[in-house]
Amino acid sequence: MRRIADIDYACDPGHAEAGQRTMARNELGGREQLPADVTSLIGRHAEAAEVKQLLTRSRLVTLTGPGGVGKTRLALRVARTVRRAFPDGATMVPLADLSQPDLLAPTMLTRIDPGRSPGGDVEDLAARIGTARVLLVLDNCEHLAEPVAVFVARLLSRCPHLHVLATSRAALRIDAEALYRVPPLALPAVGAGIPPGAAAGYDGVALFLERAGALNAEVAAGQVDEGEVVELCRRLDGLPLAIELAAAGSRWQSVESMLIHPVSDPPAPRSAPQRHTTMRANLDYSHELCTSEARVLWTRFSLFRGGATLDAVTSVCAGPGLPPEAVAPALFELVEKSVVILDGSRYTMLETIRLYGAGKLKESGEADAVRRAHLNLYADLAEHVRLGWFGPRQRELHAQVLSEHANVRAALETSLGDPANVRTGLRLAAALFTFWIGSGVPGEGRRWLSRLLDVEDGSAPERAQALWMHGFLSAVDGDIPAARELLGEGRSLAERIGDEESVAHARCTMGVAELFDGRVDAAIDHLEAGIAQERGRPDSLPFLADALINLGLAYCCRGDLGRAHAVLAEATRLCAARGEELLFSWALVFRALEALLSSRVGEAEELAREALRRKRELVNLQGVVWAVELLAWAAMDSGQVRRGALLLEASEARAEDFGPAYHGFPGMREWHEYYVLRARDELGKEYAAVSARGREMPLGELMAEALGEVEAIPAARASAGDSVLYDLPLTPRERQIAELLATGKTNREIADALVIALRTVDTHVQRILTKLGFTSRSQVVALVAGGVRGR
Repeated sequence: MRRIADIDYACDPGHAEAGQRTMARNELGGREQLPADVTSLIGRHAEAAEVKQLLTRSRLVTLTGPGGVGKTRLALRVARTVRRAFPDGATMVPLADLSQPDLLAPTMLTRIDPGRSPGGDVEDLAARIGTARVLLVLDNCEHLAEPVAVFVARLLSRCPHLHVLATSRAALRIDAEALYRVPPLALPAVGAGIPPGAAAGYDGVALFLERAGALNAEVAAGQVDEGEVVELCRRLDGLPLAIELAAAGSRWQSVESMLIHPVSDPPAPRSAPQRHTTMRANLDYSHELCTSEARVLWTRFSLFRGGATLDAVTSVCAGPGLPPEAVAPALFELVEKSVVILDGSRYTMLETIRLYGAGKLKESGEADAVRRAHLNLYADLAEHVRLGWFGPRQRELHAQVLSEHANVRAALETSLGDPANVRTGLRLAAALFTFWIGSGVPGEGRRWLSRLLDVEDGSAPERAQALWMHGFLSAVDGDIPAARELLGEGRSLAERIGDEESVAHARCTMGVAELFDGRVDAAIDHLEAGIAQERGRPDSLPFLADALINLGLAYCCRGDLGRAHAVLAEATRLCAARGEELLFSWALVFRALEALLSSRVGEAEELAREALRRKRELVNLQGVVWAVELLAWAAMDSGQVRRGALLLEASEARAEDFGPAYHGFPGMREWHEYYVLRARDELGKEYAAVSARGREMPLGELMAEALGEVEAIPAARASAGDSVLYDLPLTPRERQIAELLATGKTNREIADALVIALRTVDTHVQRILTKLGFTSRSQVVALVAGGVRGR
């Protein structure tokens, strides 16, 4: 099949097929029955190009997506774009108000040939179209999906040059159907630094500003907070209908007021279809299209935040009216009807759709039972993580919790809302203490434990465990007074109830707190006593290894290097025997410190490099800082002053990301300042330039420099860029093309390199620009080369 854009629009009277087409056009009149746009269509250039490409490969293309995402407007744009490829007519047939399947043929016949008397069936319509080149746009097929599917299949089999572009919240599911899920409008990524005025370059923001500007003089004059508009559009999921309704509400409510006091259903224009008069009406319409099982699942699924796996959905949502075996079919139905989105192995809902379901859940009277099931699921996950953390699945478990972070938070909120659930919440929050630390968010773990401990005032084992873990997180977070108080209370309670394990953990953690406060002798006393209590208990191996590592650091700070060497070697063996990675990498760091202090510079450099390689793989940035710092000292001690100074300044700049550099480690701070003074003295005036370069060095280049991978610096930069692209909503193929774009390659060169069609690259590049909210290729280059996060 030729590309639609390349179809020869002229008819050669001497050609037999052309004669048939001329006859057909004379009968059909080459009519265009496409309604005119009343308002401008914002954006959608990339999407229109993709749908147009699909029409070159399939005679049936169905645009799917939730109500209000803009399927109809996109279909009309595409129809107008390809109109000249269909000389015998392009006709839109609205089906939203049609309720009887037997009226499909008469309705379409009337639209194609308005002069024809009503009546006829699919055979009459097929005969009427014949061999003509016609485009039919069937709008809003979802409520008649099955009869429309049968009808279209028969029509396509009889009309060889007919193309159908359908819009539906559910696929028609017939052979040769090409599906295109219409995405929400582009918005700035959360946390992206947007220069003033740049947000209007994102289609979702541009739509609000244009529509609201037509109704509100202040908006038209630019007297609106751009950040507030972005936040409002985010809350509306970038759905064009929701944004248009909010813009209509700007006549009587400011954007700031909408954020504080949202109007759930602002009135729509009187010309809007009934199902689009409010978002509530839109969602009611989708709800009515679902089976009873799918409605129950929609309601219960709304409790998930950030999506869920099929197993999680089954675990939480099965119950009265929805047996376990019915969950998967109901979920697949919700995906089919654009209520739920399948993203890899996770199922998600747009927030507007989820909130609708949450309202239904509140009305159902089963909210408490579903919340308990959700809480228990994530408490079980936390326990699974706790038991498996000290082993080879550490990264996998960390990634699993990271993907469920929003659900963990929702479960903890549930536990706070009912006294009967508080102990479960304590177990959940405490079991994830390694996650709070490993993710660099000990403060969040502290907040949850603090809130839960405030409402649980008993003497249960859960409280004793939560108290010492809260103390541990407080120490890591730098709040030593709070850590001492919590650990004292936790140890006292544990002794009272006979919880010897928590007694040992609290004692070791007190040693950590004292070490972070610079009280080395007190730290060693607590750690030695705690380690003696930890030994001999298989379940205590993670805590024993951690305590040994901290004891090794404490011995280094006191200058007791022989003991430091011994306990760090033991910790290394414990971690290696279990395949554990994070604590193992810290053991390498402190072994490098002990080797340096013992003047074994070569060994120290080897250990620090291995630690840095592991820290890089684990994305443990604080550990990266420590390893780079030790490599800087090793460089200085081996006479590489300029390199040592470069790494010193770079490590200090990165350490400041976590607060004052080496805060809580007075020994490290003193050693760092000693080496800085040495570098200043030896480099003199040259030090300022070296310092500036080190502080501005991208992380990937810094790690390559520290590891001696000088020739790999460009690769390190690419790696840093890849990590930025990985955080963005790009497919693997799009990330691959973005990386090639960043090297300056043309679309043709990319197509040759990847052995794909040029038009495929063109489409991917346009999608990349749209998803990132960019307008030029140079912005992609800047993103990858500079490591700028966000869009």
